[in-house]
Amino acid sequence: MYYNNKRLALSIFWVILGVVLVVLCVTEVLDSNIYSGMGGALIGVGILQIIRNLKYRKDPEYREKINTEAGDERNSFIRNKSWAWTGYIVIIVQAVGVVIAVVLGQHAIQMVLSGCVCLELVVYWIAYLVLSRKY
Repeated sequence: MYYNNKRLALSIFWVILGVVLVVLCVTEVLDSNIYSGMGGALIGVGILQIIRNLKYRKDPEYREKINTEAGDERNSFIRNKSWAWTGYIVIIVQAVGVVIAVVLGQHAIQMVLSGCVCLELVVYWIAYLVLSRKY
């Protein structure tokens, strides 16, 4: 079963955590408004996940659709390809951003973007080594 009790419990946990964050912000225990926004987002996501979980349990047509999407090889292939394209595009955009930051004299932006590119390439290299041993 795709939506099991652990997923439902996790969704309830997100709602409770969101409520706690909002309450702590309203009572001024936490000073930053970021936490209240994060709490609201957690409440929204948790409620949506609970609704999806309950719909999965009660609606056989929806359950069949979700099971098909989760187990379909075509969808898996498309997901893998889209992640690959995303990786290429993000690295290229960040590398172009590094060049633009150098030209504009924005040293901090240049360092952040070049660090991101470096980290992504190191992660890619490690993943390649691990996967080449596995497959």
